[in-house]
Amino acid sequence: MKENYAYKYEMHLHTSPCSGGGEDIRAHIDDLIGKGFSGMVVTNHFYLGDNRVDRNLPWKEFVDAYRQDYLYGLEYARALDFDLLFGLEEHVGHGQEILIYGISPELIEAHPELKGASAEKYAEVVHSAGGLVYQAHPYRDRHYITKPFPLECLDCLDGIEVLNAGNFPEWNESARRLADERGLACVAGSDAHTIGTAGRAGIAAKERIKSNEDLVRILKSGAYVIIPTEA
Repeated sequence: MKENYAYKYEMHLHTSPCSGGGEDIRAHIDDLIGKGFSGMVVTNHFYLGDNRVDRNLPWKEFVDAYRQDYLYGLEYARALDFDLLFGLEEHVGHGQEILIYGISPELIEAHPELKGASAEKYAEVVHSAGGLVYQAHPYRDRHYITKPFPLECLDCLDGIEVLNAGNFPEWNESARRLADERGLACVAGSDAHTIGTAGRAGIAAKERIKSNEDLVRILKSGAYVIIPTEA
C-alpha cells in the first residue's frame, strides 16, 4: 500500500435478496473487515438490471424495497465501526451499466422519471444532487452485452471503472488506456456477488470515508489510489 493510503474501500458489490446472485450483506461486511477494509459502497442492480424486487410495485414502494438490503447492513456496520454507503448500478441499454455514488435512497425515490432512464438522465439528476456517475466495466464482452464499448455520453459522466475484478485483464487494460487518453477519473471494484470475492479491487484513501460528502470530495479531488494495481 502506498504510504498513508491506509483506508480501503470496496466500490462495487451486490447483496441478496436485491441483486441476482448476491449474498448476505452482513457476511460481506465481515469478509471485508477480515481483509482490512474500512468500508464499502453497496451498488445493487437497480430497476433495469438483475434486480429481484417486484417491478410491479409503485415507484416509492419499489425504492423502499430496494433500499432494505442497505438498511439491513447499516445497523450492523455501525456497530462494527465500518463505513457503509449507498450507491447503485443501473443498466442503461445494450448491456451497458453505470455506477452511482454520493446519493441517498431518498433522492431516487423523489425522481420517478429515473424508471428506465438513460445514462444522460441519471447524470442530470445525480449531478444536481452532488453525486457522481461512472460507467461500469466499459469493455466487458459477454453474451448479454451487445455494445461492449464505452458509452457515447462519456462526456456527461464523471469517469469510468478501470479495474473490475470480474473482468479479463485485457478489458481492464483497455479501460485504463481510455482513462489515460481522455483524462477520465477512475474507480475500481470487485463486482462481488458471492462471499469471499469482495476486496479484490477498490480504492484506498488517506482518510476515512464516513459519508457521501466525504466520498464525493475524495473522488473529485483524486486523493485516492486504485487497489490493488496502484497500491
